[in-house]
Amino acid sequence: MLESLKEFWYLWAVVVVLIIVLIPVLIRVSKSIKKRNAESEKLRKDFERIKILKEKYAVITKESAENADAKELCEGVTAVLQYKLEKSQTPDADFEAEEKWRREVFSLFWFNEDVTENSLSYFFRHNGEPLPKEAVNGIDSIGYDKIKSVVSQMYAMCDDKNENVSFDKNRIAELDEKFRNLYNSEEFFEKIRLYIINSI
Repeated sequence: MLESLKEFWYLWAVVVVLIIVLIPVLIRVSKSIKKRNAESEKLRKDFERIKILKEKYAVITKESAENADAKELCEGVTAVLQYKLEKSQTPDADFEAEEKWRREVFSLFWFNEDVTENSLSYFFRHNGEPLPKEAVNGIDSIGYDKIKSVVSQMYAMCDDKNENVSFDKNRIAELDEKFRNLYNSEEFFEKIRLYIINSI
């Protein structure tokens, strides 16, 4: 036995090297599987949450809006409209036909998603009309005056059709920073909640 081990020592060396190489690979594979499972679980929970919100906010009354959590109410209104648009053969026309407050609340919800995860400029550069215009109008409608000027300036700068304002990277960065310092999502959603109450 010892003789065979001595004779084939190079095979044992190869086995040891393979084990050393495989351990980090197996660790990475394990982490990757855990990450994918966590992402799948998050998607499942998000789907369940949105399903519950669609049912809860299919019909909104003043009383239910007054007693609702501000962010949940906004997300519920958005979930209901999103579902309707996804099922529609003519989503653009159906969106335009919606009540003004519903269009604006929908746009403001997605506005918040982008500005909190990325930046104000990201929202305007990565969303096509009518979402940006509806969000700008929505900010005016909810009376969130402290961000109104910054948002309007950014909208003008990112609007390809606006020939009066040129795209300026330094100015974009300044407006993004100014917006970050002014914006408060809790204030934002509370103003949306009051807007919904007054619009029903």
